[in-house]
Amino acid sequence: MRTATGVALLAVLVVLGGVGGLALTLDGGGVALEEAWVSDTGRDVQSNHHAAAAGVVDGDGMVYAPISGRSDTPNCALYGLYGANGSADWQYGIPPQNCTIHSVANPALSDYDADGRQEVLVATTEQELVSLDAANGSVQFRAPLSSYGYSKPVVADLLGDDAKEIVVVDVRGTVFVFDDEGAELWSRELDTYTWGTPAVDDFDGDGAAEIGIGTGEGRVVMYDGNGSREWRTRPIGDSVNWMNTGPVGDGTGIAVGMTDGTVALVDATDGDVRWRKDLGDFGAVHAFADADDDGTAEVYATARDGDLRSVDAETGQVEWTTTLTAADVQMMPPPVLGDVDGDEAPELVAPTNDGRVSVVDPATGDVQATYERDVPIYTYPRLADTDGDGSAEIHVVYADGRVVMLEATGG
Repeated sequence: MRTATGVALLAVLVVLGGVGGLALTLDGGGVALEEAWVSDTGRDVQSNHHAAAAGVVDGDGMVYAPISGRSDTPNCALYGLYGANGSADWQYGIPPQNCTIHSVANPALSDYDADGRQEVLVATTEQELVSLDAANGSVQFRAPLSSYGYSKPVVADLLGDDAKEIVVVDVRGTVFVFDDEGAELWSRELDTYTWGTPAVDDFDGDGAAEIGIGTGEGRVVMYDGNGSREWRTRPIGDSVNWMNTGPVGDGTGIAVGMTDGTVALVDATDGDVRWRKDLGDFGAVHAFADADDDGTAEVYATARDGDLRSVDAETGQVEWTTTLTAADVQMMPPPVLGDVDGDEAPELVAPTNDGRVSVVDPATGDVQATYERDVPIYTYPRLADTDGDGSAEIHVVYADGRVVMLEATGG
């Protein structure tokens, strides 16, 4: 096992203006992180915890930021921000009586109805799934939920007919499937809270996607596209907070991160738990791919101890461990993968709860660059090439409601 500590690699410290951000350039990779902009969406709370969406819409880079504020205020909204400078193009406001720290969940950007125009899908505390025109914020449809949404909607062909359906799971554990006009096709009640984004893909190769749900009881439940339950695991650990899929052998695995520190790999075909590890408290996963090009995918997992681990997805063996922060943090968001420095190879972008964002080599765990603000982070960054330069920009939602766009250079 290899351990690297970013503090020991510190080479250059550059102080950035405006909001107290620091860019730390570390040796060993030649990568630098630069603050491109900070949005004017700050709130007098430290509780924003939902990730943004980002992409190119009608030729413009756009970032869709779910921002929440104090209860009974007009400070909760989904913002459409220009990717070039972070200024607001439009906003979809949540009424003050529905404004809470959970008011706007993770948005999804998709042309789900194949009309040539992209939409933004988001679940809100108005107990609705809302579809908005991504270019101007106009409402395309509203669909009722049984509670407020917490996770990101997922768009997929569930029936194998080349049409797209929309999957949403609200916080009380009701699974909804809507058509591209917002009409409900079916719903199922799990009778338990749910926090993680559903895993949706054609896991069994039958031409139609299935839906995997992580529950507050520590289970993963799989439905087919018509709403029939295919399998359900026994409790693997405590509540499933984080979930993502990736390749394992000839099939697909579902990685889960749980409140009690469990990180586990579930076979997406039959629900068999391939391995599990105890990381202490608040295990978190998101990045899941063969990012080191060794022929086997890795699950990149964090926990409350401040460490980032590369875990072999087939065996559960830890390949390396890197300490991202030594602070006594509440939790650790999971990392994401993408080419952020233009070298045509993926990097890990790893946030910490105490406000850092680091670029990490996925093969070695070496920390190449770090940016930080003295504000917490509770969710993973969104990577997207919003300026067309061939590398992804890093979009981070901080707990105070500000969105920071970072660019990595010099890879």
